[in-house]
Amino acid sequence: MKKILYSCLIASFALSSCHSQKSEKKNEVVSDFKLNYNFSKPDQKYILPDVLEEISGLSYYKGNQLVCLNDEEGKVFFFDYTTGKIVKEIKFGKKGDYEGIEAVGEKIYVMKSNGELYGFLPEEPRESIISVDFDGQNEFEGLSYDPRHKYFLMAVKQREKELDDVKVVYAVSASQKKAWKVIGIPLEALFDKNVKKKERVFKPSGISVHPLSGDIYILASVGKKLLIIGDDGKKKAFISLDPSQYIQPEGICFSPNGDLFISSEGKGGAGYILKFSYKK
Repeated sequence: MKKILYSCLIASFALSSCHSQKSEKKNEVVSDFKLNYNFSKPDQKYILPDVLEEISGLSYYKGNQLVCLNDEEGKVFFFDYTTGKIVKEIKFGKKGDYEGIEAVGEKIYVMKSNGELYGFLPEEPRESIISVDFDGQNEFEGLSYDPRHKYFLMAVKQREKELDDVKVVYAVSASQKKAWKVIGIPLEALFDKNVKKKERVFKPSGISVHPLSGDIYILASVGKKLLIIGDDGKKKAFISLDPSQYIQPEGICFSPNGDLFISSEGKGGAGYILKFSYKK
């Protein structure tokens, strides 16, 4: 059943690419889809302290707080976006290549680039490791949780060269310790046929589920793109991001009211978070 679903999503994704409209900025938005954010004009920009120069992910926590992840330190930082300050930090584990973070209820989950998940409570940050088997060789760089289906979504940045023309998102059940491919994104369906193959670049760096629509937002730092797809796998929008504004975007999340946050590494400068208010 899971393999059939995955195949259907690839087919529907390819089909949906034929029904989009292009703007002068090379954005694609399906005609009946309303884009609720202006990605060229963030409502606010938060400059982060040096400890988050290499911010690799973020998630909504509760109240006015986001949890932010440092790329290698094994630390989580609690950021209050009303004051623009870090209010707490905790160390949950050893140094490593941590690429995704997601808060589910009171618990915080952190993902390594090899797909391992670490779960812990802020008051008692003793890590528990959730390890599952994946097909082939995958480098992960995006973590989210889908509350409707009660599974994590883990985006693959890249895998074996011969398979990397289809970008994959895995569903992961922490309780069953199982993983399966749930979304397949063919690069040829993303880009116009006139775009040269070597220029068809889309390497996911972040993923998040919209709390109001259920749409899935997939961010790509390499390629500077944002892909929006429905729960059925159909493409709704494919947005080009200004490289001067999005230096190295690797984190994306939503607050419960639909406000969107995108984090970016500083690449030699300060890391920062962009906020986009939800517009109905």
